[in-house]
Amino acid sequence: MTDLHHLLGVLVVAATLGLLAASSWSALAARRSRGAIDHRFATDRLVLVVVGVVVLNGLVGLVLLGSGRSPADALHLLYGPVALVTVAVGVWLSRREAYAAEPAAGRRDAWIAVAAIVLTGVVARLFMTG
Repeated sequence: MTDLHHLLGVLVVAATLGLLAASSWSALAARRSRGAIDHRFATDRLVLVVVGVVVLNGLVGLVLLGSGRSPADALHLLYGPVALVTVAVGVWLSRREAYAAEPAAGRRDAWIAVAAIVLTGVVARLFMTG
């Protein structure tokens, strides 16, 4: 089961890097075209993939914890939920009402790219505390 938890962690890293690439690509395309073209479809789908893999990995982690296999560092139990909410906070920040009055090309995807960068750091820390 620990191998599955580790494999899902690697998948989280891959999906997060994909999200970072897609959201950056979308933000740059929107900025260049003044909002006429973006790649939000790819960004939105990768957000769902990242959240799904993080949730699945969290469930595997809870099964491991319930079976008596605790992580090497107790901070792992804090960083897991932080990983789960990081992308959600990025999506929330990208859709705030303050930006509805002044839509900037690519701002939404730029916030998601920032969330992907933060999630990459959180996941790196999760591997260190594993």
